[in-house]
Amino acid sequence: MSEKFSVVGKPVPKLDAVKLATGRAEFLDDLRLPGALSVKLLGSTCAHARIKRIDVSRAERYPGVRGVVTFKDSPRVPYNPGVYYLEPKDKYIFDEKVRYVGEPVAAVAAVDEDTAEEALSLIDVEYEELPAVFDPVAAMELRAPQIHRAERNIAAHIFREWGNLEKGFTQADYIFEGKYTTARQAHAPLEPHACAASYESGKLTIWTTSQIPFHVRSILSEVFGLPQHRIRVITSFVGGGFGGKDEVVLEPICALLAIKIGQTVKLRLTREEVFSMTTTRHPSIIWLRTGVKKDGTLVARHVRAILNTGAYASHGPSVAGAMSTRELGLYKSPNVRFEADVVYTNAPTAGAFRGYGNPQQSFAVESQLDEIAEKLGMDRIELRLKNAIRPGDINPGTGLRIESCGLEECIRRAAERIGWWQKSKDIESGKLKNRGLGVACLMHNSGAFPYIKEFSSAIVQINEDGTVQVMTGATDIGQGITTTIAQVVAEELGVKLGDVTVSRPDTEFVPVDRGTYASGELYISGQAARLAAADARQQLLRKVAEVMKAKPEDLEVVDGVVRLKKKPEVRKTIREIVGEVAIVGRASYMPPSNAPIFGAMCVEVEVDPETGGIRVLNVAYAADVGRAINPVIVEGQIEGGAVMGLGFTLTEDLVLDGRGRVVNRNFTDYKLLHASEVPRIEPIIVECLEPTGPFAAKGVGEPALVPVAPAVANAIYQAVGVRIRDLPITHDKVLRALQESRNKGTSS
Repeated sequence: MSEKFSVVGKPVPKLDAVKLATGRAEFLDDLRLPGALSVKLLGSTCAHARIKRIDVSRAERYPGVRGVVTFKDSPRVPYNPGVYYLEPKDKYIFDEKVRYVGEPVAAVAAVDEDTAEEALSLIDVEYEELPAVFDPVAAMELRAPQIHRAERNIAAHIFREWGNLEKGFTQADYIFEGKYTTARQAHAPLEPHACAASYESGKLTIWTTSQIPFHVRSILSEVFGLPQHRIRVITSFVGGGFGGKDEVVLEPICALLAIKIGQTVKLRLTREEVFSMTTTRHPSIIWLRTGVKKDGTLVARHVRAILNTGAYASHGPSVAGAMSTRELGLYKSPNVRFEADVVYTNAPTAGAFRGYGNPQQSFAVESQLDEIAEKLGMDRIELRLKNAIRPGDINPGTGLRIESCGLEECIRRAAERIGWWQKSKDIESGKLKNRGLGVACLMHNSGAFPYIKEFSSAIVQINEDGTVQVMTGATDIGQGITTTIAQVVAEELGVKLGDVTVSRPDTEFVPVDRGTYASGELYISGQAARLAAADARQQLLRKVAEVMKAKPEDLEVVDGVVRLKKKPEVRKTIREIVGEVAIVGRASYMPPSNAPIFGAMCVEVEVDPETGGIRVLNVAYAADVGRAINPVIVEGQIEGGAVMGLGFTLTEDLVLDGRGRVVNRNFTDYKLLHASEVPRIEPIIVECLEPTGPFAAKGVGEPALVPVAPAVANAIYQAVGVRIRDLPITHDKVLRALQESRNKGTSS
């Protein structure tokens, strides 16, 4: 921590803050493409059906319509919309079978949106309706409707274990069992999904709101049989993603239309379409069985999980796999078995979502830890500290050594900030009535190594005037990665932050990048940018050393000036040195670790025992993020994650009716938290330096969401004595549990 930095660690505003605040940032819908046609989608009215007949002739003849596409025009090349190399590949652009209500069956391109909308009503679709199933347990029954060619509708089965589970349970003094369920959460980004496409002279250009432009290119190359150099993918400002834009959604449809028609097309979903046509978080059912010694030592854990992946597998297998490596690795247990079934249903597809399976798993594990602590008469915090993983330990889920871990400090500081010990006494004495405190911890990751071999590349160019351009495919979806990469490069080069600009992703001009997901963009793409800056810096120093008759190691760069370390008055500006030939640094980087992120959350709640009403009063979250490159951005990510976690915990649930239609597909009916409902959130930055990260940094984007649900559930239990194991924790669930508890007391 004693290192002094000029730019790193400084709470500078985002480089694009003024543009965003004044409405001058250009999002995809602001893009004006000459002659672009408007596209509208026709969604299925059935949850499960074969298309017996689809007649688009009237729509094609409608004035102003330039083209219509259906499954008859779609390449018969299956793909996984989440990641191009993931299995199963079970989706086509359009298919003659539909698997959820709202699944696109046709797209119309016309001179304007109204014309395209009118033309949709002229398309005649005759369905052969098939039995549908929405519950994953029912979908696994032998006689359940067959959604894909998957036995018992199981898209993937994940199995991992270490130790000897049966032996571990025989060593346990107590065994705890519980069933925990979570709901279908929508991403609800402020910017709807949008895409534009053109096809000219055999070259496809895509403008998209995607988090993963290079993955988009790979999938389109696979589907259309185009070489990657004939596909260009461009992203502008992205108004939130949270994982919902971590897969191809509209790009194949727009590409298909552009190729067929030969004109530029543009498509933007309505808010209702975003809710019904795009992905969600995986609803889950988790059975957790834990064996423990009398002193609180965990000796065995068995997890059985079912994830409802909806109509297509997408990220489902990967989400289930990730669940086996994080929360189960956070607390040491020598004997663990993890089993998960990723199950097809006729619900909208579930995909990547901030936390990537960790919030579901954390809800089960951290809730049950409180149940164990109560039975053993142990302090809840002490139980966690007793079993927590520490630096030098091996995470059995990944086989990787923990290099940095600030968990103990996170727990202590979060507890101190919430006033844990004094408030606990006041609650126990009755001074604070119907109040409860909750705690939950987490381990997340920076990137998906070792299960995905990720890498990123960067180019850093020092221009003739001494300014710096960073070319990277890192995608800024609002999290501030553009600013943090600029800070990393400025620090490495020794230049002012204002002299650095960072490109927006354009696959034609920037080197390949992994994309924005798994809290790894700074850790991986940031490190690539740092290495490219270091390469440029070494070239610069070698060039100056020749002029000054010195050795490169005798020189330093400070605020754009190269000088002798021992004679700082002997100096030259970068502008003087570079002259007419720019200096270009290059680097590619593959991480050796996933630099686990640790955190602890303490919450304070108040529950009205007469109504079941829940008020979250205070949240304190301590995050071990390695070195905070930009503390303001880190705090913003913590606050945003915590708010999204509160929605997951208390209000958010995308509801389907008996026919599979989304009931609450707008911001009126889908219950996001209002600003007035958000409690005080106190971010606490713990800097436990990560040796493999850029300037010792690791990720921060997802983790704050992860522990919210169990922390709140644990606090509710302390407040009124009822344990809710089903999310969201609504007023009526609490009231019903209270009434059942009172009835049991009366009957006994």
